[in-house]
Amino acid sequence: MGVATAALVIVFASTGCHTVTDRRERVMRYGPPPPGHVRIVGEPVPDWVPVQQRPLADGGPVNPLNWYPMGPRPILNEAWSGGGDASGRVVSIAVHPVDGEIAYAASASGGIWKTTDGGQNWEPKTDDLSILNHGCVAIDPSNPETVYVGTGEYTTLSAGDGLFRSTDGGATWERIATTSQVGDQCSRVVVDPSDPDVLHVTGGGGYARSTDGGNSWTKPMGSGRCSDVAVNPGDPTIVFVARHGDGIHRSLNRGATFAKLAGGLPTSNISRILVSVAASSPNVVYGVFVNGSSGLEGLYRSANGGATWIKKTNTPNFPQPQGWYDCFLGVDPADEDVVYCGGVFPTYAVAGVIKTVDGGLNWTDITFGSNGTQLHPDQHTVSFGPDGRVWVGNDGGIWTTDDGGDTWNPRNNRLMVTQNYTIAVHPTIPQRMMGGTQDNGTVGRDFGTDQWPQVVAGDGGFLAYDFDNPSRRYTTYVELTVFRLGPGTAFADITGPWDTEPVNFIAPLVMDPRSSGTLLGGTHRIWRTTTASTSATWVAISTSSVASGGTINAIAVGPDDTVGASNNIYSGSSNGRVYVTNNGATWDNRSTGLPTIGVSDIVVSPTDAAVAYLTHYRSSFGRIFRTTNTGVNWTDMTGSLPSGVTPQALSVDWGDDPPGWYVGSGSGVWVSLDEGQTWIKDGADLPNVNIGDLYIDPIRREITAGTHGRGAWRSALPVPCNGPAIAMPPQSVTACSGDSAMFAVDADGDGPLFYQWFRNGQPIAGATGSGYTVNPAYPCAAGQVSVRISNVCGELTSNAVSLTVNGCGAGDADSDADVDAKDAVVMQLCFTDSGGGPVAAGCVGFDFDGDGDVDAVDWCSFQRLMTGP
Repeated sequence: MGVATAALVIVFASTGCHTVTDRRERVMRYGPPPPGHVRIVGEPVPDWVPVQQRPLADGGPVNPLNWYPMGPRPILNEAWSGGGDASGRVVSIAVHPVDGEIAYAASASGGIWKTTDGGQNWEPKTDDLSILNHGCVAIDPSNPETVYVGTGEYTTLSAGDGLFRSTDGGATWERIATTSQVGDQCSRVVVDPSDPDVLHVTGGGGYARSTDGGNSWTKPMGSGRCSDVAVNPGDPTIVFVARHGDGIHRSLNRGATFAKLAGGLPTSNISRILVSVAASSPNVVYGVFVNGSSGLEGLYRSANGGATWIKKTNTPNFPQPQGWYDCFLGVDPADEDVVYCGGVFPTYAVAGVIKTVDGGLNWTDITFGSNGTQLHPDQHTVSFGPDGRVWVGNDGGIWTTDDGGDTWNPRNNRLMVTQNYTIAVHPTIPQRMMGGTQDNGTVGRDFGTDQWPQVVAGDGGFLAYDFDNPSRRYTTYVELTVFRLGPGTAFADITGPWDTEPVNFIAPLVMDPRSSGTLLGGTHRIWRTTTASTSATWVAISTSSVASGGTINAIAVGPDDTVGASNNIYSGSSNGRVYVTNNGATWDNRSTGLPTIGVSDIVVSPTDAAVAYLTHYRSSFGRIFRTTNTGVNWTDMTGSLPSGVTPQALSVDWGDDPPGWYVGSGSGVWVSLDEGQTWIKDGADLPNVNIGDLYIDPIRREITAGTHGRGAWRSALPVPCNGPAIAMPPQSVTACSGDSAMFAVDADGDGPLFYQWFRNGQPIAGATGSGYTVNPAYPCAAGQVSVRISNVCGELTSNAVSLTVNGCGAGDADSDADVDAKDAVVMQLCFTDSGGGPVAAGCVGFDFDGDGDVDAVDWCSFQRLMTGP
């Protein structure tokens, strides 16, 4: 959540809470994940088309999973929300211009949500969009059923897929601009209040403008990121665009051309800029300039439409220290002197939400309400309803106030946009689980409710249940800060001595599957404790060579025949290096043949440490690899996984044969049940959301997904299916012409089994049983015979065997012990051609295939039997 959790971590237990101070001051420099962080970027679904344009099912493979949501909706007792309900990051809110009970919320990576009752309940509207990362949402003021959403979050640089529009209140959507037209991220979209065909979009691609309702787009300002846009509601020909790191530009012709404004505005040491026009007095314009250190350079006010500006020097440094991420500006549409600005949080930074009622001369921090209510930290957006209600979006979700900030109401009921990095399932009670989340800590589900109480506040990372005593849990905060919870109310910080080591923002922590008291963590080397449940003494069991200049992304522990902790360990680094040890001390570089791109996940066979799978953060070429010899060799198993799919998480169903592969991508889950030959995308039951983590329960045969934007989801795994296996293959047969030749196969597998016999690679009509008989056998029937066996689980084709047909006297009309030219003369006299029977009595011996005539097939057989002139 920002720097808050660096100073304070709160752990909720059954009898109350504990407060722990993080000893690592350097974490204070960090807020949310760094922009473009590999775990949060996501990606669009490859070749996505809207639902209404998709063809009917073509009989292709059907996804075997049926997903259903598990929550949290909402998070209960969220510490940084004053014990109120929370959900996840909301970056933009659009309120209906007439009906203040209707609003749309753009979550950072959980799609667009709609309320029709003032935020008491929410419904997802874009689960089937190509991507759920969003930066902005806007309502057409002249037709409120028309809604625009821009994809890709501007501040975090998450992936986008252009601009989408709904003309039916969010029921259906169409893409009206690609990323090449409007950029990969959106900071704001504005619809001209007098001409709905004129659209203004700002974001990572600069400023884009359409004058024909999105059919075509231009970029009048050229390249350069733009962090905001505002339109004069009284005269929409006047448009203000804030260009990141540059200044505020103004257009007097609806965005066709622009001029940079001066008149007192700063010209240096600026980064993000926000701009807002007062609806009650459109000549009043406000601008917020964030400096290069993510603090406030200044808040400026113009009373003459931007010609000149006055710096409001009493404005608190509300964005400090992360104005690149936490910053909003909003002017009350009913009063040009009432302004709201959002920053971080007042108890550990300078300010949360501040308000002025005199145009910026004096300010009040209104983060905490007079009745004990409060906002969650990290403020991103403010919007105003026609009824005077103020809506605020932050890292915890949505809050409203009906009294100008004197009291706050959380509006997160049924809003399921929690951003999970990780997920852990209770070892014996699968309805219980924990999730490590962005800015909402570690949250835990109890039994059958979708409401998850918070367990540890802040940011949650990797976590684990003690499988010998599940009342003991391990959680992490950023940079591998490790906590032990339970049994009961017991709590301990058991972080190891790696304060000064390079480490991921969300760093791996895994439990040894053989020893619940053994934990392994990754910085730029591997650390292990075998006493996690007691003293938690950590020992480095590798050098930094395992990371090869990077940091550790993944750790996996395999089975071991020795007593105690396993020494079969795999590690994968941020630069794609893979190291393996079989003694817990000596590490071998097993990177040969692998990409030099970060490893995203590693899964080791539970019965054979030599067998493992790993994935890379890569959207094309080889991304999924398998070893059967502890990494000495790797085989690319990516198969037909489409280009554009980046494996974020991997889980393997070892209970299926072959093992089922489940890949969590930047926009959903892909499944292969045939070792990568075929990949199937999830259906409409799972949103196209970035997947943070996957977990398979092999006993209950369930898979759980921790999504980065839509909480936790679960599905039953397909029932293990035994494909065909040949117990006794067909054997070669040698027969005399005119006799019968019999082939048979003995096969096992889940029934029913289906058979198809082949001769020389071609299917034999009617030969669809476990046996096949050639009757009569004749020389031209000779060749290679095989059988394909199939069931619902797969198919298998036997090796080809031979059918050899000898004459054994057939065709020897003169009985001279050979088949020669004299016999050929008789053959020619007997020839009737196909269907030319009946065969004369003396010619029956030339009807080799027994079909009642002497034709070309019989001539073929005769020629194969000829032994001499």
